[in-house]
Amino acid sequence: MKLDYAHSMAMICLMIAAPGVAMATDGKAVYDGHCAACHQADGNGSLGLAPPLQGTLGKRAASPVGRRYIAGIMIAGLAGKLESRGVTYSGIMPTWAALSDDELAAVANFVLGTFNADQLAPDFEPLAPAEFAALRSARPAAKDLRAWRNESEPAGTK
Repeated sequence: MKLDYAHSMAMICLMIAAPGVAMATDGKAVYDGHCAACHQADGNGSLGLAPPLQGTLGKRAASPVGRRYIAGIMIAGLAGKLESRGVTYSGIMPTWAALSDDELAAVANFVLGTFNADQLAPDFEPLAPAEFAALRSARPAAKDLRAWRNESEPAGTK
């Protein structure tokens, strides 16, 4: 591909400006540093301890209550039993409220885009930092999270 002078200069300006431009949070790096120990690098979880993220969240993310559940569990954490794909898990999802809203959105979107891409609707809108901020200010209780999980459970996925 041949670039003309104007395009060449625009590319040079972008490269010069790039070091001063804030880079988007790396969702994979956040996942690797905070999530992979339990949910595994491939998102398939740890049998009986941490449920799979692979192929379990894309359809849930299609509904407002499902999006609230995904963001809420990252903000508030959850302990106790839950079922996923016919397996009961008895672990503790720690709160990741110490992460910024940008980091939480980045890791949620990494998980959705990497492990659930085939389930996402064509018009899927990535989770926004504002969705995490809203839940951070009114941290959901475990009973809320469980209700949101049940309400957003796609048919045939337990």
